[in-house]
Amino acid sequence: MNTLWWHINQWARRIGGAGLAGMGLLIAALLLQLTQVEPTQRAALAQRDKLAQLQLEAASQDAVPAPVPFNPLAMLPPTGEAAQLIGELERMAQVHGLELPRGQYSVTPLTATSLLRWQLVLPVEASYPALHAFIATALERLPNLTLDELKLKRERIEDEALQAELRLSFFVETAP
Repeated sequence: MNTLWWHINQWARRIGGAGLAGMGLLIAALLLQLTQVEPTQRAALAQRDKLAQLQLEAASQDAVPAPVPFNPLAMLPPTGEAAQLIGELERMAQVHGLELPRGQYSVTPLTATSLLRWQLVLPVEASYPALHAFIATALERLPNLTLDELKLKRERIEDEALQAELRLSFFVETAP
């Protein structure tokens, strides 16, 4: 062991301090290559292979014809069913304990479309839970109904009943 140590000391004297620093840097670079660079290169190659596979799958999916786009306007009822829709809305109100004694109805065509907009202004007096349930049910069951405006008023804070004004719109398809 002493001879090995003596040979190392002799060798170190011959190459000097700069040579020892260079050898240390060479050993550090070799360790970095083995611990950092090679695993990163292997991961990059695996990612590149995965990308190529995904691109092939995407290219094969592009070859499949695209589905026909969904057209929600095609689901709108014709103009003749507007009275039935208003009747259904009144039945839903009765189910939830609301009365619709009067209302204002107006019809306006939407420019550059084949749609008519029925606007309803309905004054209602009811409790908040009943009103909320009615609106939620109506919007869920009538997909061509929109809630445009809701005004709520309560005379006194202890009153259970609200005076509400509902502004609703029905959209229907005009006859071609």
